[in-house]
Amino acid sequence: MTTKNEYEIERDKADAIRAKAMKALSEDQLKAINRTYKAIDHALHNIREIEDLYLSDIRNLDNAFWTLKHQFNLGEK
Repeated sequence: MTTKNEYEIERDKADAIRAKAMKALSEDQLKAINRTYKAIDHALHNIREIEDLYLSDIRNLDNAFWTLKHQFNLGEK
């Protein structure tokens, strides 16, 4: 078995913290994060591949934005 170097130890600690944080999210918060990730991923893919953005991409980004805003109380109060 190989010994982990300092970078790997720190990476594993950070991964454990992230995993614990993800488990603490509500189901709706997790859905909001996944929806946003997918919308951003799809929009960026289209921008890279066809150098264009569809209206449906913009709609999905807008919906994801508002879902994140409401689930995490983001923005101005």
